[in-house]
Amino acid sequence: MLQTRSKLALFQILTMALLAGCNRGAVTATSSSASPKVENAKITQFYAPEPAVAKGEKSLLCYGVENAKTVWLTPPRTELTASASRCVEVTPASTTTYTLTAEGASGPAASKDVTVTIGAARVKIVEVKVSSLEVKKGDQVSICYQVQNAKSVEIAPVHFEGGTRPNACVMTSPQQVTTYVVTATGASGDRDSERVTVKVH
Repeated sequence: MLQTRSKLALFQILTMALLAGCNRGAVTATSSSASPKVENAKITQFYAPEPAVAKGEKSLLCYGVENAKTVWLTPPRTELTASASRCVEVTPASTTTYTLTAEGASGPAASKDVTVTIGAARVKIVEVKVSSLEVKKGDQVSICYQVQNAKSVEIAPVHFEGGTRPNACVMTSPQQVTTYVVTATGASGDRDSERVTVKVH
């Protein structure tokens, strides 16, 4: 009788050990099948190579993102590619703060701002005309110009100053081969120039 009870107790101990081992295996299997951690979207860079441009000119905005599924730029909302390094063109009508937003599979969206400042429009010489590129000594030549956004215009070596006039002409009589230089200066100190050479026989 005692031997029977001992066998029964031993059987119970073995059964409990077996069940405990199965439970531990189940816990291990569950933990090993847990979903991997999803990283939040991150903006690694967002900048304007030229943060100040003249009115009417284009500017570049460069960005890079990680763990992003959706990326967009505002204003206006423009969908972008989720890239580690990319630049896009914008043409702001006035000083504008652009916002880049990156959104991942989960977690909060990331955003960064960049401001592009608009300055005075750059000066530009549209056209320079000369009545003749070859003349006889003592003959007159007319030099005419058309400019945009100029604070002042000069023609050398005749010492002509056109001020802010968008177009003007000057008459001159070259005595020898002469190169005339039209120089326009803008409000920001930027310059544009054109050269033209008149031959004298």
